[in-house]
Amino acid sequence: MSTEQESPADSPLKLKIEHRAYEIWVGEGSPNGCDLEHWLRAEAEVTSAEPESKLALKSAAAAKKAS
Repeated sequence: MSTEQESPADSPLKLKIEHRAYEIWVGEGSPNGCDLEHWLRAEAEVTSAEPESKLALKSAAAAKKAS
């Protein structure tokens, strides 16, 4: 009997990184043997963009609250 639970491996952040790594791979012509490089590059891009989007959400919530 198995129960379906979201594991850390299925986190929204991991899925964003996975999607971005795929975009990079396709953009470079789908080369073999570059998966780690693509993953690390995608991870850096996604995690550096993540705080900005959270900050934008906080600012929007604060603006809405103030009005």
